[in-house]
Amino acid sequence: MATRWRLPLAWALLIEVLIVWPHPPDLPQDWNVVGFDKAVHASLFAVLSFLAARALVEEARPAWVAVAASAAFGLFTELEQHFIPSRSMELGDFLADAAGATLGFVAFTVWAHRRRELSR
Repeated sequence: MATRWRLPLAWALLIEVLIVWPHPPDLPQDWNVVGFDKAVHASLFAVLSFLAARALVEEARPAWVAVAASAAFGLFTELEQHFIPSRSMELGDFLADAAGATLGFVAFTVWAHRRRELSR
């Protein structure tokens, strides 16, 4: 495996571990606000998309593939949760995953553009 793929694959593994964890600890009451769960989903998939886009560009492949791959992984994790007794499959979670994947790609694009400008 190429070194460039270690971080995105490790991040995807972290997401998978969090998904299959049968009884995660409860969040502190202060964190139990509307939208916190969706923000966590979006953040996890934004990082995944950013890391995947970086790896793809290093292979001279289109970075936008990271959005599609990350969103597809988000769909897989939601379908997977249907079969885990303590979890539930939610359309809102998938939409947050896909939005996060898109934000990660946008962040990567801005980062890559600025990096090119600084190297001139």
